[in-house]
Amino acid sequence: MKRAVVFGGAPIEPALQPPVPEAELYLCADAGIRLAEAFGILPDLVMGDFDSLGCVPEKVHVRVFPPEKDDTDLVIAAKYALEQGCDEVVFYGALGGRLDHTVANFQLLRMLADHHARGILVDEKTRVTLQRGGKVAYPRCRGYFSLFAWSEICEDVTVEGTKYPLLHGTLSPSFPIGVSNEIVAEHAVVTVGRGDLLVICSQE
Repeated sequence: MKRAVVFGGAPIEPALQPPVPEAELYLCADAGIRLAEAFGILPDLVMGDFDSLGCVPEKVHVRVFPPEKDDTDLVIAAKYALEQGCDEVVFYGALGGRLDHTVANFQLLRMLADHHARGILVDEKTRVTLQRGGKVAYPRCRGYFSLFAWSEICEDVTVEGTKYPLLHGTLSPSFPIGVSNEIVAEHAVVTVGRGDLLVICSQE
């Protein structure tokens, strides 16, 4: 596994964030450089149009993009991580800001899955990832464990180790039956026959 950590510019409190994991690549999207600096991390590359930061940073490696573009700055950073061979991308500062950007970041998880990579969005209360089929064990977390269909349909879904288990069920985007579950075992084990599940661990 080759991991990248990407810092975004959402307004979060650095001191409250979970520890940043070791990675082969550290990237910043626009104002995400402020978050990296707060963590004491010198990024390998800072990318974006720098409309949020308000200036092009100095003393770091920078790639500047025009504001009129199809990709968000986080998507640009994620694509670069893929080009460098990363198959796991962890995002800090990608939650808690503008709602439209948060939804875009959820979609970014699916883009990464399309390239056989795993994306994880984290902040002090939330961890979001996408499961495309298969069987995955999720460690017990305080708070809620929610599953949402992030494709047209999710079939043959089995959820074990939770307060509300599910056996060979079907989840659709039009009915959030997977919201507000709880992990009661050491791990929740989620098996998906077909489809994309958005997996959210959240604390109140």
